[in-house]
Amino acid sequence: MATQDVDFAIMSDSQIAGNIIQILAGLPEFLRKPMLKSRLNEFFTLADIDKKETVTNALNAAPTIDFKVLSNLIKTWMEVLCEFDEEKRRSMFGTYVDVIADSPNILSKLNVDGLISNFNAMSENNKQLLVGSLHSLIQSLPEDKKTNFLAAVPDNAKKVLQL
Repeated sequence: MATQDVDFAIMSDSQIAGNIIQILAGLPEFLRKPMLKSRLNEFFTLADIDKKETVTNALNAAPTIDFKVLSNLIKTWMEVLCEFDEEKRRSMFGTYVDVIADSPNILSKLNVDGLISNFNAMSENNKQLLVGSLHSLIQSLPEDKKTNFLAAVPDNAKKVLQL
């Protein structure tokens, strides 16, 4: 047991995030959705620096997880995000935009085609909710941050998101 404690103690934040993501993604939908909704509600109460750390860790961990497993969580995350109001969606997207604008290479490690596939599988109403929130946020960004973010987004994602 002491060895496990030591191993856990030397794990990076991204590894811990990866483990949490795998656990959540592996849950059946009826458990995953309420747990993810609860975690997102907690996220919205964090200080901005903690939100950025959480998103950075999640983005760094995502490429290390089998996309078939991760896909379940992404689908649920997008569905739950659609249940929140515009302010919370913009807050979530704002944190992602900040992290991506500051570390543009972070997107190059992700399975963007898989993410687009998950997005395209959503209902038209939910897609429009997410795209509308993202557009509203982007329009409000300072020009330099907007430029850095848009430069980091792959062309195929820009097309789907109408950026």
